[in-house]
Amino acid sequence: MRVFSVSLSLLVAVGLSLAGNGLLSTLSALRLSDAGVPDELTGLVLASYFAGLMAGTLRLGRTVARVGHIRSFAAFTALAVFAALAQGLTPPGVLWLPLRALTGVCMAGTYLTVESWLNAEAAPDLRGRVLAAYLVALYLGTAAGQLLLPLAPTAALDAFALAALMVSLAVVPVCLTRVSTPHLEQSATLTATELLRDAPIGLGGALISGFVAGTIYANAPLLGSASHMEAASVAGLMAAFFAGGLAGQWPLGRLSDRMDRRLVLVGTMLALAGLSATFLALAATPSVAWWAFAFAFGALAFALYPLAVAHTIDRVGPGRSLPAAGQLLLASSIGAFSAPLVVGLASPWLGATGFLVVDGLLLLSFSLVALVRILRVDPTRQGPFQPMARTTLSAHELDPRGGVVGAPPDVAAAPDSGAAARSG
Repeated sequence: MRVFSVSLSLLVAVGLSLAGNGLLSTLSALRLSDAGVPDELTGLVLASYFAGLMAGTLRLGRTVARVGHIRSFAAFTALAVFAALAQGLTPPGVLWLPLRALTGVCMAGTYLTVESWLNAEAAPDLRGRVLAAYLVALYLGTAAGQLLLPLAPTAALDAFALAALMVSLAVVPVCLTRVSTPHLEQSATLTATELLRDAPIGLGGALISGFVAGTIYANAPLLGSASHMEAASVAGLMAAFFAGGLAGQWPLGRLSDRMDRRLVLVGTMLALAGLSATFLALAATPSVAWWAFAFAFGALAFALYPLAVAHTIDRVGPGRSLPAAGQLLLASSIGAFSAPLVVGLASPWLGATGFLVVDGLLLLSFSLVALVRILRVDPTRQGPFQPMARTTLSAHELDPRGGVVGAPPDVAAAPDSGAAARSG
């Protein structure tokens, strides 16, 4: 009962925080577009958020461990509120670079605090259910934040104040929770070179997943703006992406449990490339097909990362899943950071739909390379799929496949599974 009350408080907090941050993310892209900021600078500003997210993910663990979870969450929330309001008071452009980076750092701290807290409080047999509930809160919060966009004019301070209000509310359930703060431990390490040798498709899949997700957050709102969509329509379009992300993980994950997971990963990428090409033919006029496309695209795109994680655990073995997850998270963060930069440079030639062209070409190229490897290397034994958040390493600690906790006996008792994978 105590675990349930703690988890509920934290899930409410992360839902509120993600609602505010989701609104701020879309709002930032729209304001930059409306202000006529050059595509290259727009890409750099939007990428700065992911740079801050990556830096915070790598560096804030010691801060949380030293200060404590409640005070850390309150501090990150206060800074996030400051960054949101400062954006509203500052003209769009270069001055937004440090503010978006600060928001990314604060969100990394928020993720780290909540996920490590959930991990410490959840019993081993409840980790999978706690992680699933956390994913629901994460995606629903982000989608709900998009629907707040029509409530305030995007050209005024009001919309930024609304985002700040939602983020500030997140501190209430955390500060009122009466629990002891958990302890953060340093995890083992695994080099990127070792992971590239053992699970190149998993590592590459994580990189591609971050890139595609980065284009959704940064470039999809710009497509709506360029098509002269109203704020409510842009909000609905973005909400469809994240609703699809929540809906797509379970069916694709279960499919990957029943066949070669590498084929499911590559098939998902090829389907995304096909969706991108199809939408290019429909992009002239906004219609109901846009929302259907956004839902389907989000369902496939946000499933790439957990599929890459599941395949990587198959290759390296559950005993090395956590350090491998650290490298996958870093690769995904690099992909998300580079996406707005690459698309921003290509936009003058490709236009508002350029992110679909870049995504499609990248997905198709990697799929062909992966298919060659699949034909050469036999599949390994597969463990169960688990939906996964692309946030911090603490989310992976909730994964019941890590170590022997929650893993099926044939997988957990295979200490040489990593060696078997390397021999392939």
